[in-house]
Amino acid sequence: MSEASHSERVADDVAAREQAAHDKRNWVRLTYDCNDHCIFCLDSRAHDGEMRDPEEVKAQILDGRRKGATRLILSGGEPTIHPRFVDFVKLGRLAGYPKIQTVTNGRMFAYKDFLTRSIDEGLGEITFSIHGHNAKIHDALVGVAGAFEEEVQGLDHALADGRVIINIDVCVNRANVPHLDTLIETFVGKGVREYDLLHIIPFGRAYTDGKDTLFYDLKEMQPHLRKAFAWAREPDMHIWLNRFPPPHCEGFEDLIQDPYKLNDEVRGRQEEYEALLETGTPLHCRNPRQCGYCYLEPLCDSLDEARATVTGAFDEIRIDVGWEGQLPPTYGGDPASAKRLRLPMAGEGMGSPKLQPAALAEKGGATVVEVVSTDLTTARTTAEPFPPRLELALDLTDYAGLEAALDHSRIDGRVLRRVIARSEDQARALLAVPGEFEVAVLLDVDTRDWLLSIDEPMPRLVVRQPNYDRSSDAQTRDVDLPGFCAELDPRIAVQNVAPCILGREPKASPTVADTAMMRQDGRLEIFRFAKRFISEGFYSRPLRCDDCYYTSSCRGMHINYIRAHSFESMRPLSAALTT
Repeated sequence: MSEASHSERVADDVAAREQAAHDKRNWVRLTYDCNDHCIFCLDSRAHDGEMRDPEEVKAQILDGRRKGATRLILSGGEPTIHPRFVDFVKLGRLAGYPKIQTVTNGRMFAYKDFLTRSIDEGLGEITFSIHGHNAKIHDALVGVAGAFEEEVQGLDHALADGRVIINIDVCVNRANVPHLDTLIETFVGKGVREYDLLHIIPFGRAYTDGKDTLFYDLKEMQPHLRKAFAWAREPDMHIWLNRFPPPHCEGFEDLIQDPYKLNDEVRGRQEEYEALLETGTPLHCRNPRQCGYCYLEPLCDSLDEARATVTGAFDEIRIDVGWEGQLPPTYGGDPASAKRLRLPMAGEGMGSPKLQPAALAEKGGATVVEVVSTDLTTARTTAEPFPPRLELALDLTDYAGLEAALDHSRIDGRVLRRVIARSEDQARALLAVPGEFEVAVLLDVDTRDWLLSIDEPMPRLVVRQPNYDRSSDAQTRDVDLPGFCAELDPRIAVQNVAPCILGREPKASPTVADTAMMRQDGRLEIFRFAKRFISEGFYSRPLRCDDCYYTSSCRGMHINYIRAHSFESMRPLSAALTT
């Protein structure tokens, strides 16, 4: 395959993956039991042998569809052992879900009639959890002799039926990682062309019982992992990486899990996160050793930083007027499990009311209020409740009326600190307005040439590399960043670019208390936080950056920049190169 053809195929595959990853999923638990006893089970803390009440399940299925979910995923425990499994599939179809999927150990599908009835009622996709290429490895990991034989029989029945999408989940751990390539080859031989490789994470029985036998050195196992990842380059093959830390995916950055799927991860642990934010109940898994194995560590670290920011000191407070309409739906979760795990429910023990945004800004010692809005009139109204001493930063769609509103670089008595420009025309117009306020221009394919044409000092100008919620947008809108930075006048300040790409230290960003992460009463809310983390806080860098001069201060590049452009342009800098 030519290099151009390979690039086109990767781009098409990324687009298809992105579309699938952004399905609105409603994960619905059916059981608190399983007919396997996997040593790596993440759900073992909730298992007590019971089935969920059918009316609770029905309500959750219908609620998700009403709120716009397009994919119903029936899960457990083991979902197929619920006596009403087929009824729930039928309900999903009648409720109008375009896609109905189950994630299962597949043993019940060894009963062909049960499989056929499930498919007849609307089951359209089956994800079989298979963890070894033979019975010796698989049965040892799932704790049941004969499980492999039954699951493969169920898989064969599903393949023979021909009406369902079939894929395989593999929990990658120390026992099977040396045989990962063989596992894929074995089931490709049966006709399965889609695999989700799930990196072992330290929850449930995986950590309590298996921390000394399941976890492995990712660096040491790189040769085996890369052989498995390379199947993604084969025609009509689909390899998904789930929960693999991005630094270990260099060379296969297009396979890095879409950050949007963090919403699913949060939804699966929603009650624990809510207990943390509502009552201060610590996450049961939050300790250095356990976190070191976990894909969610960056999210949890950022959550701790956000909690510390809104209760401490910060430079700026941000108000995004249109944010409410962009929030992900809050269907799903597992409120019944919260009760079983004795987690405080939302609203319990909340204590005293939290601060409103204006009071929060005063308490945190903010010096700037940033308003993200459509127009100046809305922005001025939004900023009005804040203390007059706060300077103003604006990120507006339309700056009409700005020059007329300015009085000696002030609007309504506030100093104008900064504006964001999203096009060349907008940037030129704002720079032409008299004043001392900064004009931060977003760098993209439309502003690139103009920015490179600037050949005189412009102290008010700052170039800012934007982040994108989708890697396809990064592919379309980003410039050749290393090439651009090499050509740009070094007197122009740049933000949100790693020093190794910029060739110098970027302009520092302020500490921000972002109200988009909060409810109206000033409390952090986990889904709001997750959405903002994906767009603004999820950064990574390659393993080789550990030797960089800036390793303690540089967080790398945004995850969707990396997924779109790879880690290739990020090169460690020595102290000698920075002087």
